[in-house]
Amino acid sequence: MRNFALESDRYVNRAAAVHGLHRTHLNALGFLVAQESDAPTAGVLGHALNLSSPAVTALVDRLEKSGHVQRKRGVNDKRRVELTMTDSARVIGRQLFMPLAEHLGQALANYSPEELALVERFLREMTQATAEAKNNMTAIQDTSNSE
Repeated sequence: MRNFALESDRYVNRAAAVHGLHRTHLNALGFLVAQESDAPTAGVLGHALNLSSPAVTALVDRLEKSGHVQRKRGVNDKRRVELTMTDSARVIGRQLFMPLAEHLGQALANYSPEELALVERFLREMTQATAEAKNNMTAIQDTSNSE
């Protein structure tokens, strides 16, 4: 799992570099893709990416300037500013991630439905266990200087 996560990170970093983007930009766009039906606010995006308010403002400014994101007033609440991806961002996303999807699809074709169900269950449970460990983490004390 560690090697897969590392190689996935390397892919995302390379994909971002191809289009002059930072990893955080791709993380933001990935989040927006997943939330497409619920245009989130900058605050929701910041919370999802664990960014401070000034950092998320700078991020959205850069994404808007590069033509990947638009800020729009909410339909029901004009005070609410929602974030939506542009068509150009979707095109770039497909260019960056379709090759990965094709290679993953070829690898998945080697497994039976039963094997895939087991792998899916394993990954879901490992993801949940990792999230629980993160949520239960307490501050780690440096005991090396306590002597």
